[in-house]
Amino acid sequence: MILKNIKLNNFRLCESAVIDFQNGVNLLYGKNAEGKTNVLEAIYFFARGKSFRGGKDSDIVRFGEKGYSIKITFERHDGEHVLEYRFYDGQRMRLCNGVKITAKELIGKFNAVFFCPDHLSIIKAAPSERREFLNIAISQLSNEYVALLAEHKKLLEGKNALLKSDVLYDANLMSSYNEQLSYVCARIYEMRRDYVEKLSVSLKNTIKEISQGKEEAEIFYKSDISAEKSRFSDVKTIYEELFKEFEKREQAAKMSLCGIQRDDLYFTINKMDARQFASQGQQRSLSLALKIGEGEIISLEKGESPVYLFDDVLGELDEDRKSYVLSRTEGRQMIVTACEKGDYVKLSDLKMIYVDGGRYTPVPER
Repeated sequence: MILKNIKLNNFRLCESAVIDFQNGVNLLYGKNAEGKTNVLEAIYFFARGKSFRGGKDSDIVRFGEKGYSIKITFERHDGEHVLEYRFYDGQRMRLCNGVKITAKELIGKFNAVFFCPDHLSIIKAAPSERREFLNIAISQLSNEYVALLAEHKKLLEGKNALLKSDVLYDANLMSSYNEQLSYVCARIYEMRRDYVEKLSVSLKNTIKEISQGKEEAEIFYKSDISAEKSRFSDVKTIYEELFKEFEKREQAAKMSLCGIQRDDLYFTINKMDARQFASQGQQRSLSLALKIGEGEIISLEKGESPVYLFDDVLGELDEDRKSYVLSRTEGRQMIVTACEKGDYVKLSDLKMIYVDGGRYTPVPER
C-alpha cells in the first residue's frame, strides 16, 4: 500500500496544501508546533476513523473557518483509490472514490501503523491503553470487530445504567443484557486471543534481533477466561456463568465487574515481568516491537505492507534502537516527523519536506 498524496483544506494550521509522498522514507521536519504532526493525524484518520488526538471536529477547523476537509490518494493491489472526509457546518461526509460511505465502512480500506513518543510507555501505562492498541489494530483487519466493539459499548452502558439506577432492580432486563454480553464478549475474546498469538511470534523475533539474541520476550493475553479454553461455545458459557456469579456483587458495587472491558496484555523479558523488572530501554524495545508486529500482521492478512507513520520517535531512542528502525526502512513507505534532519540524512532513499506554519515545502533532491 502506497500513499501518493494528501490534500488538506482548513485543517488545523493549514489553509490549503497538497503533499506528495514517495515510496520510501518521507521526512517532515521543522520547528515544534508548525504542523508536522497534523499531517500524520490527517493520514491516520483514514486508518482509525477518527483523530488520535480525540476532541471534536469543530476543534480541528482552522480558526475563523466553518469546516475542513482531508483527502488521500493511495495505491493498493487492486488499483488507485481516493478517500475523503468533510466536515462543514456540523455535517460530516465520508467518501470512497466519490461514493458516500459510513464510518464503519471507512475503517480497513487504508492501513497505517502510527507510532509516537506516548506509545513508548505503553508497557507501564494503564490497561486501557493496551486494550486501545488491540482494538485499533484488530479493527483495521475486521469490520466484524468494529461492529462488536460498538455493540459491546452499547450493552455495557445499558447494563451499568441499570446497576446505577435508583428504581426497582429489573432482574429480567439484567439477564437479557448478560445473555447478549456473553456472546459479544466471547467473540471479542476469540479475536483478541488469535491476534495476540500472531503478535507473539513477531514480538519474540524483533526483541531477539534488537538485543542481538540476548533477550527473550513474551506477550500474554489476560482475561476472565483461562488460556486452555478455545472453543467459542465454552468461552460463551464461561461468560454466562461469570455474569451470574458476579450479579450480586455488581449490584452492590453499582458497576460491571467482569468482561472484556477489563482485559489486559502482560509482557515478560527473560521470563520476568516487564512492568516491574524491565529497564526503560527494554520497555521501549517492547513498544517498538508491538508496532512492528502490528505492521507485519497487516502485511500478512492484507497481502501488502501498511504505511508507517512515526511521529518524532527516533529522537527518543538510543543509538542501537535508532539503527534498528533505520535498517527496516527498505521496502516500506514511512512518513516520519522530526525537528531536525538528523539521522535520516544517512538514508539513500529519502524525500524531505520542510514544515513552517502549516506550509509544506519539498526540499530539492541532494
